[in-house]
Amino acid sequence: MKKGYVLVEGHGEIGAAHNLIARLAIDLELPLTWAQPVRWKNLHLRRGVEKGVEFIRAKQDAGALLLLRDEDDSCPRSKGPEIASWIRERNPSTPTAIVLLHPEFEVLFLPCLEAISGKPIDGRQGLLAGTRWDGATWETRRGVKEWLTEHMPPGRAYKPTLDQLPLTRMIDISALRRACVPCFGTLERALAFLGGSLDSKGVYPPIRT
Repeated sequence: MKKGYVLVEGHGEIGAAHNLIARLAIDLELPLTWAQPVRWKNLHLRRGVEKGVEFIRAKQDAGALLLLRDEDDSCPRSKGPEIASWIRERNPSTPTAIVLLHPEFEVLFLPCLEAISGKPIDGRQGLLAGTRWDGATWETRRGVKEWLTEHMPPGRAYKPTLDQLPLTRMIDISALRRACVPCFGTLERALAFLGGSLDSKGVYPPIRT
């Protein structure tokens, strides 16, 4: 069976992204297994994206490619299609998708705080009991990592390399869907696109008409 490959930015996202995508793939009944994500440099730059596409071209077992990164500066509605155009120009060998998590991966924890707060994280102190998101919408505030630190016990800070994977394991996919977090919806649509495009070389998001 062909594999889906994922390129990510940070150390913490290697395990976290793999856990989330593998669970979503099962939930969506996608005909792909997913390799451990690869940390990739310069995913925010055209040259980094293009090198990533070429890296996957050399993988004989590659069936799909997902580029997954945070985006806290530009609007994903415009930036995502721009990056997709760079990918199309490289004529990728597999269906390929770009997903921008806005403002960062940790936004996916926010709709699940009721299930996460007050519980230890791999034996360490976790978020304070009763922690609730106080933003007007899920994606309104930059610095979600810092916000998580503010809602941990004194002396305890959120650290992606330690906390991102165990918190991802605690994500309730159904709760995320009900919350309608925009970037999570994009991720699900991108995975469905990849799973349904294994015999083609399409790019997600598609060209707007």
